Amino acid sequence: MLLKPVLPLLFVLCASASIQAEPLHYAQGSVIAPEAVVSDSAGSAVSLRTLLAQQDSKVNVLFVFGGGDLGFGMPGHLWCPDSFEDTSILRTLVGKYAGKGVDFVAVASAPVYHSQVMKAPARVFLDEPADSDAFLAASKAFIESTQAARTDGILPLDPYFDLRFALMLNRSENQLPGAGYGELADWHGAFRAAHETQFYGVPGFWLVSDAGEILAEPFRGNVYHPHGAEVNINYTFSDIDAALSALLDAQDLNKN
Repeated sequence: MLLKPVLPLLFVLCASASIQAEPLHYAQGSVIAPEAVVSDSAGSAVSLRTLLAQQDSKVNVLFVFGGGDLGFGMPGHLWCPDSFEDTSILRTLVGKYAGKGVDFVAVASAPVYHSQVMKAPARVFLDEPADSDAFLAASKAFIESTQAARTDGILPLDPYFDLRFALMLNRSENQLPGAGYGELADWHGAFRAAHETQFYGVPGFWLVSDAGEILAEPFRGNVYHPHGAEVNINYTFSDIDAALSALLDAQDLNKN
């Protein structure tokens, strides 16, 4: 089978790579840029702020994760095994809080730095123009494989898509996109931690208001499958649960 020899490589690509600091890094108190966009299942741009605003909730949980494996056959149809592990946290949060003042937005990040491992052209999501046949074919495979995770119950809600990895873009000099990517904006990579040493830095959970304000320090950086790095569990369901409960309690008190 081809899958077994490739798995260690995927784990390594989810792990370490030296990077330079990026000037804009969201943290508690930051407000997501109005220009920040993701894609819907048709590949059309959707404002992230609009998605948050239309929820009409007390708190939104934004889950940014490594999405579909382009049909390659990874566990749960997801290219990032660390993200696959954290879907259990997402499912538990949805089960506890859905309909109780908390809404959820899940954004699947494309495998931009190792698409060739998934039998797509190398760097197709980063270097190809958005209207090229190669980009459109890879995007279709990515969206469909992410939706397979939804169909199988790995994802508890319909996802949106970050086809260009804009939210978590790695601005290391040797990882920057090609000309086909278009102009870089300040918000590209703003969801990435300043100290992040991984190629991707997914998965992560963000607690965000309907107006786009980040209400707590983000929960990110869990590494379950290091393969050359170290296991690093920065948060669990209990940590996110406690932060959510505190935010909901504080908002209820402010209304009284």
